[in-house]
Amino acid sequence: MSHVIEAMPDPDFLHVLVTRSAVAPDMLDLRNPAVEEQLRALYTPPRQAWVRMNMIGSLNGRVTGSDGTSDTLSNRADRRILTIIRKMSDAIVVGAETLRNERHLSTRPTWLCVVTSSGNLAGHRISTEDAAASVLVCCPPAARAEVERTLPGAHIHHLESQDGKLPLDGVLTALRDRGLHQIVVEGGNRLISQFLDQGKLDEICLTQAPVFAPNEATSLPGSIAGTKFERELLLEDSAQFLYQRLVTNSPRQSATA
Repeated sequence: MSHVIEAMPDPDFLHVLVTRSAVAPDMLDLRNPAVEEQLRALYTPPRQAWVRMNMIGSLNGRVTGSDGTSDTLSNRADRRILTIIRKMSDAIVVGAETLRNERHLSTRPTWLCVVTSSGNLAGHRISTEDAAASVLVCCPPAARAEVERTLPGAHIHHLESQDGKLPLDGVLTALRDRGLHQIVVEGGNRLISQFLDQGKLDEICLTQAPVFAPNEATSLPGSIAGTKFERELLLEDSAQFLYQRLVTNSPRQSATA
């Protein structure tokens, strides 16, 4: 994975275009070791129980590039922000398709929570040791054997499907019961749409790459809820990538779940 990141564009600064922080500088020097703490301050959630989405999209709203993954859309600044968000999170939530397509590595010590109806998790790059230490799979009881076959060592939490989908309240409760309250959802499209439709997201973190992706690539998620988000932060790097942090002031259903 390191060679993939090394091949990405490497911006040297971030302009702060919009921020609600009174102490944010106008520019962040990505060559300065102090920039990590500055970015942490800009991305720190306001309370312990917090659910955010983090994704990258192209100018035409696609989430993967020519290789079928987000790697060909991303750059090193984007991956740096992704790493900081992950470090501040207790758990990363993804669907099975994202785990397979992105050939997921371990996120240890941050927990990885995989939501799957089929149990087919083949294609990842997570060792049995890492799965036992920090991977939780939420699935129907009938999918258990397939999870054990394709992701051995993972902890398994059973949830019954409702209208063909696993209940998000059950997923969030399973995480909170393990003391995991800071949560970032990274995909895929259908899972994030479910979070949006059910009002389970406090925050959207969205990187926009200044390129067009193939039309057949997966699009950014949609939602029937029409939830409005307010811009908390807007950054632009020296490669013209945009980084938005948007929060909702609507009370989340999951806040009392």
